[in-house]
Amino acid sequence: MRLIKAAIALITLTASAHAVEQNIAPVIVPIDTAPIEAPPLPRPKPSFVIGDSPAALISAFRQQHGEGSVAISEALTRIAQEQANAMAGRDLLDHNALAPFSSRISRSRFNRAAENIAYGHADFASTLNQWTISAAHRANLLLHGAKWIGIAHAQNGHRMYWAMVIGGK
Repeated sequence: MRLIKAAIALITLTASAHAVEQNIAPVIVPIDTAPIEAPPLPRPKPSFVIGDSPAALISAFRQQHGEGSVAISEALTRIAQEQANAMAGRDLLDHNALAPFSSRISRSRFNRAAENIAYGHADFASTLNQWTISAAHRANLLLHGAKWIGIAHAQNGHRMYWAMVIGGK
């Protein structure tokens, strides 16, 4: 500990001398010698911080498996939200809860697309984890040539429903 304090003092003196030569006011940082008794605990992260956005999480997964990243599409998000709302409203996990996926995606400009649905998890990261361990959902996440995604969720009195649409042109 003495060696560390001596090194910090030497650095501070050197920086102060250099600052005087450059006509700059030195910044002196006091060395606190009191031990930290109770360091603050880390705060929990919110579920959708920028680094953990659905697009970032899916892109990271895709990149780990040799596919390109994806960005949020308003059109695909709208399709996903309509599906999530329909499933929550009917309390039914079904790709056809609103209409067949092929007819819902045909209104968009995407010629390649896939859909994943789920229910039960309160956050997207847990839902994504569920999809990555299912072969069919995993294949959709890794849709070759996909550039865009739409993610949505809706909750009823029983559960949270999730829908993801991934597509490319």
